[in-house]
Amino acid sequence: MLYRAWRPKTFAEIVGQQHITRTLQNAILAERLGHAYLFCGPRGTGKTSTAKVLAKACNCLARQGAEPCNTCALCGAINEGVAVDVLEIDAASNRGIDEARELRERVKLRPASARYKVYIIDEVHMLSHDAFNALLKTLEEPPPHVIFILATTEVQKVPLTIVSRCQRFDFRRLGRAEIVQRLAEVAGATGLEVEAGVLELIARVSEGSLRDALSILDQVATLGDGRVTLEATHNVLGTVTQEVLVKLVLYLVAGDAAAALRLLQEVDAAGKDLRLFARELADFLRSLLLWQVEGKAPAWAPEVPVLLELLSVFAAVEQEVRQAYRASLPLELAAVRFAYRQREHRRTTLVQEDVTLDGITRAWDEVLAAYRRERPSAAGALARAKPVKVEGRRLFLRFQDEFSAQNLMRQENRMALEETLARSFGGRWQVSPI
Repeated sequence: MLYRAWRPKTFAEIVGQQHITRTLQNAILAERLGHAYLFCGPRGTGKTSTAKVLAKACNCLARQGAEPCNTCALCGAINEGVAVDVLEIDAASNRGIDEARELRERVKLRPASARYKVYIIDEVHMLSHDAFNALLKTLEEPPPHVIFILATTEVQKVPLTIVSRCQRFDFRRLGRAEIVQRLAEVAGATGLEVEAGVLELIARVSEGSLRDALSILDQVATLGDGRVTLEATHNVLGTVTQEVLVKLVLYLVAGDAAAALRLLQEVDAAGKDLRLFARELADFLRSLLLWQVEGKAPAWAPEVPVLLELLSVFAAVEQEVRQAYRASLPLELAAVRFAYRQREHRRTTLVQEDVTLDGITRAWDEVLAAYRRERPSAAGALARAKPVKVEGRRLFLRFQDEFSAQNLMRQENRMALEETLARSFGGRWQVSPI
């Protein structure tokens, strides 16, 4: 496993937690180590790794400044997990009062070979109420040769009486740039061939957890036999490409509910995780909004008011999808509602304004697409026509050939086109050939 092979062995190798490592290094150099530390923060941010590095640094036989040497017998034993004086305890499986009492008796014994006996208690919030009370007595009057390092992802569940007797350090989520940089170092050192965009995708999905990011990279590398492609990464993660997100946004902004629904059904049929898809869509809309505000958005991006509405709708949908029995339903409902609101807004706006030939021409591809869904048999005839003049709500079309003009001017085909124009531009339309 990459995350095990690349687990930090020194303070310098710990990514993104310099505010913690610097404090611990200063305490080691000043010989002012505390008797109990509380490491709290999200998963995969380096809590247990930092605890092991601290255990090595305070016991190392050939310490270099504040860094462990990783070559002496004690450092080697701690790295391999066989050091008798450094004990890692999983509170989830040792949460009872009996285990806590046994721990209280064991701490009285002096270290076998190290300077300090270090107890690393992972997920300490899982301890029972009685176990916390037993641990509290030990923390109140600890032997001078013992250091406790408590790690938790849910510090709010740790009693305040415990927290107040520890030096608390809050680990932060890692930034995407920090994760990408570390993944690039690992990929380069292991000889992995990584396609462009892969590391950014992994960093985004891992949500600040370097351990998760390394696990994903390891999984995709194994699948691709040493070559990591963007397509394989999307398949492993259950994510979609950015092109899919762009299409959905454009369908929604255009008010094309049918196309948006078909796209969502394709995503669902492809076996993608819709909960992850909803989160990716919300993240994508947020990025678009930031780019638009900064003036860096692509030309196709909707304006800020539309993006604000989109983001508010689908940020709420992300929460609904997590709890829904059928994950596709909240997404589908939100897509249809937004598309119809856009269509109604456009109709109301255009009814109040004169429609120009330039406006018709810019939207002609959308008109063709909408008409093709309504009258596929006559779509070819319309494709051979060109808008040349607009008078009020009357559109004049020039055709490439007489057969196309006759086909489109049949009553049922012409009425379908006039209804399509009404949905797109508002009002009642007439179509005339030239």
